[in-house]
Amino acid sequence: MDDKVIKINLSVFNHLYNINNDVPSAIINKAENLKKSCNCFNSFYDPKMIWEKKLFNKKEKNTTNPEAASNVNNKGRVHIIIPDFSDSSNIKRTLIGYLNKLTQKNKELIYEKIKVIIDSNNTDEVFLIIWSYIKVSDCDNNIYIKLLEYFESDFLNNSINKLWDNYLNNDEWKPPKYIYENNLLLLNNEYELYCDYIKWKKGIHNINIIWIKYKKANISQLLNNIHNYMLECINNPNIHKYIIDIFMEQILKILNKYNDTNIVEKIKSLDIKNFESSTKFLIYNIIENK
Repeated sequence: MDDKVIKINLSVFNHLYNINNDVPSAIINKAENLKKSCNCFNSFYDPKMIWEKKLFNKKEKNTTNPEAASNVNNKGRVHIIIPDFSDSSNIKRTLIGYLNKLTQKNKELIYEKIKVIIDSNNTDEVFLIIWSYIKVSDCDNNIYIKLLEYFESDFLNNSINKLWDNYLNNDEWKPPKYIYENNLLLLNNEYELYCDYIKWKKGIHNINIIWIKYKKANISQLLNNIHNYMLECINNPNIHKYIIDIFMEQILKILNKYNDTNIVEKIKSLDIKNFESSTKFLIYNIIENK
């Protein structure tokens, strides 16, 4: 790695961003419509970002080979519909009600109520409902992960081990097929695909946090698997370049909570000359993080 990087102070960037208010009204309206129809745009997009994306798309369409490109609610809440009214279903309804009410403010009170349910219902169904909430919650402040501690230890270990084996053996950290088949930076009005991608990515980052907590001895294996597959993608001209960022970001987020100098050295040895700027910044963050 011998490339140079120019760093711009965040205050300079914010100043230039804030004084540039020349956003067409059509783009502002588009942003408002997207916020109503696609939940992920509520927090990830504003009108300026959509305007920049539109300009980028025009530029890419003029320079990219179309054939080559073709080769390659409540916010964060889970909606589970339970159709019957048995005791088991009522318990699940109660659990889901508490999970939907859980916030930073009331978490201690709600934790106690959910713990009572788990103590008397140490079952796969209850575990998987909580697991589904963990996957879609905020990555950096996931208040649902704490609930795993309330399960009986042998049951929890067995459940985690099964999910871990599936995750590793089936390479569940790899993006779904549609991410490889569609260039998410060149979509027209198919914003749901982008939203699906955001949800998938959030779920992967959340699950990786759980592995760091409960499968610490195996994290180096996961990092090596991600790194080795990422190298295959780097050398594959039919894979969209931004897909490299998906794996770089996974590695970075894992390294934020788990120290692995071996992986850092491997990343440091990459020749970054032909990488996208976004990939270079992720690499610098990985290296500077350690």
